Amino acid sequence: MGQMRIVTLGYGLLALCLAHAPTHARDGANRVADPEFDAILARDLSDLTVMSVSKRSQRLSDTAAAVYVITQEDIRRAGVYSIPDALRMVPGLQVAKISGDSWAISSRGFSGQLSNKLLVLIDGRAIYTPVFSGVYWGDQSTTINDIDRIEVIRGPGASLYGANAVNGVVNIITKSAENTQGNLVSATATARGNGLYEARHGGRIGKSDYYRIYGQYSDMNQWYRGRGGFRWDGQASGGDRYTLQGDAYGGNQDGRTTQPMLTPPYSRTIFSTDDVYGGNILGRWSRTLSNDSEVSLQGYIDHYSRLEVAADQHISTADVQLQHSVQFGERHHLVWGGGLRFYDEDLRGTYAVNVGDERTAHGIVNAFIQDEYTMMPETLYLTLGSKFELNDYTGFEVQPTARFAWHPAPNQTVWGAVSRAVRTPSSLEDSINLLAQVVPGTPVTELRVFGNPDQESEELIAYELGHRLQFSRSLSFDTALFYSDYDNLQTIGAAGVSFLSPAGTLMVPYRVNNLGSGKVYGVEIAATWNVNRDWRLGGSYSYIEMDLEVSPGASNSLEGTENLTARHQFAIQSFYNLTDELHWDNMLYFVDHLTSPVDGYVRYDTRLAWLARPGLEVSLIGRNLIDEHREYPSITSTDIGRSVIGQILWKF
Repeated sequence: MGQMRIVTLGYGLLALCLAHAPTHARDGANRVADPEFDAILARDLSDLTVMSVSKRSQRLSDTAAAVYVITQEDIRRAGVYSIPDALRMVPGLQVAKISGDSWAISSRGFSGQLSNKLLVLIDGRAIYTPVFSGVYWGDQSTTINDIDRIEVIRGPGASLYGANAVNGVVNIITKSAENTQGNLVSATATARGNGLYEARHGGRIGKSDYYRIYGQYSDMNQWYRGRGGFRWDGQASGGDRYTLQGDAYGGNQDGRTTQPMLTPPYSRTIFSTDDVYGGNILGRWSRTLSNDSEVSLQGYIDHYSRLEVAADQHISTADVQLQHSVQFGERHHLVWGGGLRFYDEDLRGTYAVNVGDERTAHGIVNAFIQDEYTMMPETLYLTLGSKFELNDYTGFEVQPTARFAWHPAPNQTVWGAVSRAVRTPSSLEDSINLLAQVVPGTPVTELRVFGNPDQESEELIAYELGHRLQFSRSLSFDTALFYSDYDNLQTIGAAGVSFLSPAGTLMVPYRVNNLGSGKVYGVEIAATWNVNRDWRLGGSYSYIEMDLEVSPGASNSLEGTENLTARHQFAIQSFYNLTDELHWDNMLYFVDHLTSPVDGYVRYDTRLAWLARPGLEVSLIGRNLIDEHREYPSITSTDIGRSVIGQILWKF
């Protein structure tokens, strides 16, 4: 084991030593030219733009939020083939693999497999499930090479995106069909025989219409899945722009579930094959009314089904949103809009997990408005806005924000924000009847947790302060401080006296309630340095402290929630072009200890890629090379082992 660590660390040090080697001469006659694979690493960091913070394009350096952008180049150079693995690069984001394609991903605390305070979007389509307000990460996939960028907001985004955008927003933006012309095939295979295979074709119809179709199959981590989809982008003669896209998928996963039972041995572990299938279709239209005004309309329909041992889920979502962006005079930039969302839920439970009414329907009506006011041109900006929502669980919710951005010098930005965000109850929290534990005895005792239709929304008041410093066109620092005050956090409390059930067991009832509160604070620091045209370094550090408590009447503490979030995290990425055709990229991550059995770990990934010819790249990737470890404390979690991966990507 010690020798393996020495070899692995030596491997990483060698990469850094090679980074100091003289840059190879660029001989135009010998150069293998490919504008995407052989991109110059150095770039003007001030040129990065984002859409997610204000729902309009703006320079990242001007935003009044803690935002990070993962580009397509970052994804490819890191050698990742899944969205969760790509999110490891985000400063302060907690990313832990549980097992198979099961993940715990959260921002600023409250990590868990069912993390419910992080809103995730793909091209404007919310992919969280209303059953528990979290994300089934294993169900979410797209051709990784078709992702244009991933914009991640750490901190509340509820004033624009509404409930559940409490601690952050992950906005996955794919490339337009115009930018994916031609053909692409890729194959990713592990030393254990698992694989991910993708194919894509892009074409053009007429002068201004472009399309792409894709197919994907994977048998990674006991998760077998097929997926296919299309995208169509075009522009009409009058200047209208439109997009139509859709996906369909199906597959199954080997699962393991531990359930309590009323007879000896009073619990059992069930190994099963869980089936999953679904699809979606999305349309978007936009028109530029003038140089200062643009309107857009988007709608989508989404369906997914999960057939599991504990319960079956069949969820359909319909959503439509209208947005108008307009400039008033020289000082006001207004973005406003509204929409409707409708859910149809068909849930089929068991004796252990009873989900109440088999079929329910509920909806959300929403509107938002946000004004960016120029107090001092090119120096001081004030943003005020709010989201207004009417939902079937807690009624009317208001989620305002106030933000400022101050540029004391052309290369600096100081920003701050005060925001309110809420997480509305999910359908399970409203009506679940869960057998949590069986205690042997005479009679046998059932501990059951019941939903609560009278719950309130979990509430956050967040205070943020940040600073960005652009030392030069190639070196930048980004710091964010945050203090989050939570109220009405979800807890479990006693629900009355025990009683004998019709089955002859002693029933001890508990109920979901809102008796938790607490403070969470911390700092997130990130730096990027373009050393030269062939070498880019990135690093980040984050610290978080959680102090949660419960009021009398709650039967559970929130200490377990605190122990699921690492206080300290550190990461460094090195992307280096050894030659025009040979690239060596290294990623090192440190995560502080959680509750047992996660004692803290260091993860080292590396990638060696060869551009064999224009459009053809062959990569060898090493994952988690230092040691096996667990990343999440759960009875279903497994050790994350070392792996060697081969990858071929061909564009033609």
